Amino acid sequence: MKSALGKRLIVAVRIGFNRVNANICSGKSSFQRFTGCHLRHRELSTSATTLQYDVKKSDIAKSGNRKLFFDTHAMVQRMEESGFIPEQAEAIVRMMVNISNSNMDVMYSDMATKSQQEIMLQKVMSHIAAVKKDMIILEKSEFSALLTENEDVMNKKRADIILDMNVEKSRVKEMWADYGRKLIGTRNELIEMNSEQDRHVTQTNMKIDTEVSGLKTMLEAHKLDSIKYLADKMSVAFSSSGEDLLQRSVCLSTGSFTGDRAELYQISETIHFVSKNKFKRVALQFPDELLPDARWVSAEIEGETKAKTFILGDTSYGSCCVDAVAAEHVGADCIVHYGPSCLSPCRRLPLLNVFGKRPIDVQQCAASFKELYPDHQSHVVILYDVSYMHAIGDLRVLLSEAYPSVVVSQLKTDHSDGPGQEQNMEDTDSHEERGIFEFGRQFNLKHGKSLEDYRMFFIGQEGRTLTNFMMTWNRCTFSSFNPETASGRVELLGINKALMKRYYAIERAKDANVVGILVGTLGVVNYLTVIEQLKDVIRKAGKKSYLFAVGKINVPKLANFLEIDVYVLVACPENSLLDSGDFYKPIVTPFEMEVACNKHRESHVGFPEPNQAATDEDTPDVSLITGSLRTCFTNTSEINGSSESSSLVLRNQTLTVANSNSAASFLAGRSWQGLEPRLGETPVVKAVEGRRGIAIAYEEEGVGNEDTL
Repeated sequence: MKSALGKRLIVAVRIGFNRVNANICSGKSSFQRFTGCHLRHRELSTSATTLQYDVKKSDIAKSGNRKLFFDTHAMVQRMEESGFIPEQAEAIVRMMVNISNSNMDVMYSDMATKSQQEIMLQKVMSHIAAVKKDMIILEKSEFSALLTENEDVMNKKRADIILDMNVEKSRVKEMWADYGRKLIGTRNELIEMNSEQDRHVTQTNMKIDTEVSGLKTMLEAHKLDSIKYLADKMSVAFSSSGEDLLQRSVCLSTGSFTGDRAELYQISETIHFVSKNKFKRVALQFPDELLPDARWVSAEIEGETKAKTFILGDTSYGSCCVDAVAAEHVGADCIVHYGPSCLSPCRRLPLLNVFGKRPIDVQQCAASFKELYPDHQSHVVILYDVSYMHAIGDLRVLLSEAYPSVVVSQLKTDHSDGPGQEQNMEDTDSHEERGIFEFGRQFNLKHGKSLEDYRMFFIGQEGRTLTNFMMTWNRCTFSSFNPETASGRVELLGINKALMKRYYAIERAKDANVVGILVGTLGVVNYLTVIEQLKDVIRKAGKKSYLFAVGKINVPKLANFLEIDVYVLVACPENSLLDSGDFYKPIVTPFEMEVACNKHRESHVGFPEPNQAATDEDTPDVSLITGSLRTCFTNTSEINGSSESSSLVLRNQTLTVANSNSAASFLAGRSWQGLEPRLGETPVVKAVEGRRGIAIAYEEEGVGNEDTL
């Protein structure tokens, strides 16, 4: 800050300098006025710099006493010699003398002597000394106060900064100590996770090695089957006219069923079912082995009722399914199905199932059960084939006292009042027990128990029914009793080859790019809904799907479609698990296809995967068959910007190729794609007469032609 004394000193110095400058400028301006006036008269330019000092000037020589700087007489003579008259020459010289005197007067008026300059310099120096003195006083007073104030502010700021630094330093030390503790804890957790991951990796490697060895064995078996098929069946045409179905030999033996025919076919219960509901047209569906008794059964029913009966054979898809389409063609009011059944729901017509009775040694079955489950507190669910349902009541009596935790499943079909079915499940408190309904079978679990806590005991032969149970409840341990061999065993993955084939089929479905959906039923309820759901799941997995309805499925029909990588069959549970060893491409079930497309499918029937911890939407995976890297699209949301026929996906506002696998890409990769069109190269000709006859021998070829086939 500037003080008032400093301001006054600076103003005084400025006024002194301004006065000196004004004196100098005033002398210059007066000289300019004189010279300007003189130039207007004589056009003679002169310049002089004058400095006027604020002192008393001394008298310099006046015009009368001043000496001239040239000889006026000689100048007159020279001008007379040049032709001027004396009067003119004297007038000119006199004029020149006046001009010279005037100029000298102007010059002398602005000149100062050396003594005057020294006096002025002493005045200026005295002013400068006064300014220096004032500056020293100002520095000692105002500047010292300002410096002291600045030092106080700096000391205060320095103290604040040191305090903040100490506080921050202590906080950083606390954070560092906390970070060290967390780092030690994280390190310990990482060590534990690493050890656990190593254990999981070791187990996974062992499991993969086991699976790969099994798959290699299956591949070798498939290779042998393919060689046998190529050697034996290449002469079969790649289309089926249905003649094989009509010419198929029917086994007329009923030795597998025992008892009186009226009791075997439950004639009285069937008559009660028809009479009670007042049906007029009844469709009787028999399997091939029971067709010899169809006429007798029809006559017995028509004799006791006023209904007209129609005998139906097996469907083109299998004998376990109800042929509701054929029953509707004859205008039937209900259907009576005889023989083994898949218990698939049918909502078109009222249904009555007559399962028949196969022989079984109940005592031997109970003994095998006790041998397989020595612990009497074991939680076991008893499952059975429908043809052995007549003996389940006796088996329950033999096991109920020794095994209080045994649960016996019961059959549930569309018509709950018909014969050959168990009903009236024991009333249980919903808070104590939980019911399970699957494959037309129902049973209750004890309170606090899950399905994984139970073991399964199946009565029947190894086949599609047992495989369905094991594939669905794969987290449970299975045992079985075969009534034909009267022996029981524990079902394992190494023993049951059918289950190993299903794992192989799922792996093939994961590798597939083009999927064919086969329609294998027209009577099971909601089969169209299942087809639409399959299309959606396959599309979200980045695969292409095509729908096929070929009727009876056989090898020649499916061999026509080389573009398909895997087929998924929509049928009843019994017909969905086909042995695809004879087919060129594997056939999987809808459940297996969903497991292959979505490895994070949340359900009680989950397949164990090598890595259950992966949660990324697009998880890289290695095929166990080809060894190539594949990407599993596991997101369940809609693919942005895509439709059913689109092969592009919108991600982050940019178009990216999501799937290019289609029949067109398969055709582009084939070595032979058909005849070349040669557009514009082939000349246009008129129509000519072609060949006559059949392909094996045209008329113009002749009988003796060696090329004739």
